[in-house]
Amino acid sequence: MSGARRCVLALAMGLALAGAAGCGGSGGNDGAGVDRRDTTPDNGAQAQTLPDDLKIPANVPLRATGPASKTSTRIIRRWLAALDRGDIERAAHFFALPSKFQNAGTPVLHIDSEAERIAINLSLTCGARAEETGGAGAYTIVQFRLTERKGPGAACGPGTGGTARGAILVVGGRIHEWYRLPDDESADPDQVQASGPSA
Repeated sequence: MSGARRCVLALAMGLALAGAAGCGGSGGNDGAGVDRRDTTPDNGAQAQTLPDDLKIPANVPLRATGPASKTSTRIIRRWLAALDRGDIERAAHFFALPSKFQNAGTPVLHIDSEAERIAINLSLTCGARAEETGGAGAYTIVQFRLTERKGPGAACGPGTGGTARGAILVVGGRIHEWYRLPDDESADPDQVQASGPSA
């Protein structure tokens, strides 16, 4: 693993273990009275443009346009089941080598080794259920309900019960691309909500 890639994965793990990457969905108690949809200055939050390396790639769909592939949905549900029971190695093997992964607050990570695909699954501090799935081209758009998973790195805490969205590309029974989407499907993907000091 290159030094740069090791640093990026360490950053991703640090964000997740701090609760910023894996459980940043809506529905949890994460704002101490801050309405993150209201970006007026007196609300304690403001819209900020994401740096280019943190933006969702332009080719990744933000919302479903039709039904999801049954095969892709089955693979995603099996991956989530392994993650939920804390079987990180099994969950990791649902990711292809190579594959791409981007969670909230990370650039697109290129996963090229067994250690890296284990690391990204460890970085997901919450488990999840796929509540809704839809299709958009080759991608499956998933609405997740976050759960308290078992095993190493589990720390969903107040994120439990919240929601998150993702765009997942499954090819040949493996996840080749995984992107965290904005919780609000109408949100501008180039904007991030910067919270006040209590977040």
